[in-house]
Amino acid sequence: SILLRKSFSVAKEILSAEIAICGLGLYELYLNGSKVGDRVLDPAQTSYNKRALFVRHNVTKLLKEKNSIGVMLGNGFYGQNIAFWPSLAYGKPRAILVLDIIYKDGTTEQLVTDESWKAHNSPILFDNMYHGETYDARIEIENWSNFEFNDTSWNFVEMMEAPTDNLMEQQLEPMRKVREITPIAILPAEKGWIIDMGQNITGWLQIKVNEQEGTEVKMRFSEHLMPDKQNIDPASTGIHVTGNTQTDIYICKGDGVETWEPRFTYHGFQYVQIEGLKNKPTLDQFKGWLVRTDMERIGSFKCSDEQINKFYDVSMLTIEDNIQGLLSDCPHRERCAWMGDAYAVAEAASYNFDFKLLWQKTAADMETVLGVSKAHFKDPFPYDSRAPSNVSVGKRLNLQARPDWGAATVMIPYFSYVYYGDVTIVKKSWEMMEGWMAYLDEKVQKEGIIDGGYGDWCPPGGNPNIDTPPALTSTALYYQSLVAMQKMAISLNKDEVANLYKDKAHVVKEAFNDRFFNNESNSYGSQTGNAFALHLDLVNASKKQLIADDLANLIMKDKKGHFTTGIFGHRPLYTILNDYGHHKVTKHLWSITDYPSLGFVTEEHNLTTWPELIANWDKEKRYYRNSFNHPMNSGFAASFHESLGGIRPDENHPGFKKFFLKPTFLEGLNWCEVAYKSPQGKIESNWEKKGNKIIWKVTVPKSSKAQVQLPMFKAQQILLNKQVVTNNKFELTEGQYIIIIE
Repeated sequence: SILLRKSFSVAKEILSAEIAICGLGLYELYLNGSKVGDRVLDPAQTSYNKRALFVRHNVTKLLKEKNSIGVMLGNGFYGQNIAFWPSLAYGKPRAILVLDIIYKDGTTEQLVTDESWKAHNSPILFDNMYHGETYDARIEIENWSNFEFNDTSWNFVEMMEAPTDNLMEQQLEPMRKVREITPIAILPAEKGWIIDMGQNITGWLQIKVNEQEGTEVKMRFSEHLMPDKQNIDPASTGIHVTGNTQTDIYICKGDGVETWEPRFTYHGFQYVQIEGLKNKPTLDQFKGWLVRTDMERIGSFKCSDEQINKFYDVSMLTIEDNIQGLLSDCPHRERCAWMGDAYAVAEAASYNFDFKLLWQKTAADMETVLGVSKAHFKDPFPYDSRAPSNVSVGKRLNLQARPDWGAATVMIPYFSYVYYGDVTIVKKSWEMMEGWMAYLDEKVQKEGIIDGGYGDWCPPGGNPNIDTPPALTSTALYYQSLVAMQKMAISLNKDEVANLYKDKAHVVKEAFNDRFFNNESNSYGSQTGNAFALHLDLVNASKKQLIADDLANLIMKDKKGHFTTGIFGHRPLYTILNDYGHHKVTKHLWSITDYPSLGFVTEEHNLTTWPELIANWDKEKRYYRNSFNHPMNSGFAASFHESLGGIRPDENHPGFKKFFLKPTFLEGLNWCEVAYKSPQGKIESNWEKKGNKIIWKVTVPKSSKAQVQLPMFKAQQILLNKQVVTNNKFELTEGQYIIIIE
């Protein structure tokens, strides 16, 4: 890591001053001895040869008569050349900076990065996003970013090439230390001690130590312990591919109590094995920080069943742990923006966090990987310049997107449009989306069917247990994308284009049912087949209830009360069961704790984030090396808002200008409270069972209309603000309502 500095003087009164900076891969900005702002791991990752992001800092109040700017640079993903393979790096760290000053007399001055800047090695001896950071406090340079500092022994900088001419201002919220995590225990280890954070977090450990000069305090991070509880087990964090354990090293300067945390790395972990301390540490020496893109939390859920609450909390922590300037597949092993993963969790994420800006960045990222990757030699799908990669940013792109993973090209902009009313993303992404759909139409689909893809990824036990043809899920996603394109075309006043997508969707729907639907059994052959077809409205109206009944039978009879779904089928599973009167099956699935079940993860194994896949783990043995922090498996958590709370978008009126309220008063629950801060305002859906009555309180925000749908009840059972309703469907405008159901 490199330090850069430049001193300058200001002779007149300042009206305003702003620094714009892009430091790649990561930077920290200092002015007159202090760090500017509270951003960390800045800027957000991009495909740096296509675009790089700069950040603005208002420094009006920080400037004095005599000043010095300091920049500390880290490798980030720009310089990451160790994990996986060396060619993932774009180059050595570099920075570009402009300070613009406007004086009160109307004159201006500008300071830029040029040959006059000075450079020196920093105390960070090593930094790598996957491997960690080593910091030698003995070689700290005091006051290095102060005006008075003598930098005559420093080197003059080298002028570096820009990786791209496309330098853009970062619109995404910054990364920050959003929450302090207090460790719950310190355990004796074979070497040193093990710190238990009590939950699986993404971020880092802040330490406070008092050791002799030169003492190396070594911290290694993992999600699990070895069965003997004497050592961490880093297998699930990807050491088989990244080449090493996540490790931070702090070398003490030995002048009393020293506090330190890393700058240019982050970890996914619950446990830290720490070596080098002379005495057993105490809990107050350590502080965990959950680090993520600091977007607003906009959704909440709570009910009378603590196990269900835990499923929700685990889902949210898994999402939070993977928001690092992109939505990653896991925060340790790969840290990649896999497109299929984003699709699976997009709606659950959008109900609970303000993803609007991140989805805009994701769509822009996807454009940078169009036509970049080759198709897999085993795929029947040819290379096409209109096709993105399986991963939407960076260099580890994992080949051209298969049709199911590539659906995110259309569906991420569409979900942002539906949930946030974001027409901007539709306009900016339209050419990309049309190109992808044209590629599928011309080169992939045959008579309405897309025959292949990754399929219903990571069902219980792993991919050998996928029981749904990949052609079914890929074709269903193709249909969903056609419908989405139709609706987005209408939003852009492209009515003729919308009709073309509508006609194609009709053809695909017929082909889908001809190929996959069994009229005799009223089934698509699997839990995922039935749930996904119902979810995407691929089912003929007269068959919907029969197919839902078959879904319940496949779970309760064929699989003895367990699910077999992967990421596509599990996303809508509970909402579909609830909508068609099988909420007892949902409650059963949410109550059991044997394998495979959600309770097996949270109750039997006390995991705080969803694993890559549920396996029949033995607590007495090592856990499998699959990741234990994968947000694609939080996709089902959309059901807490859309089904238990019943808050659902009306796709024809995006941004919740109109929406549906269709709750499930789940068997065995006494009460449920659900809230969502829509673009129009806060929507609340809170219900409670009292005797033979359900008291349901609803808040509809200004500028919105809600259609209540209670298909399981008759109109004469429903009172709205003490008045009898004439239908089990009725509309509510702005206000608060009490609905009583007997």
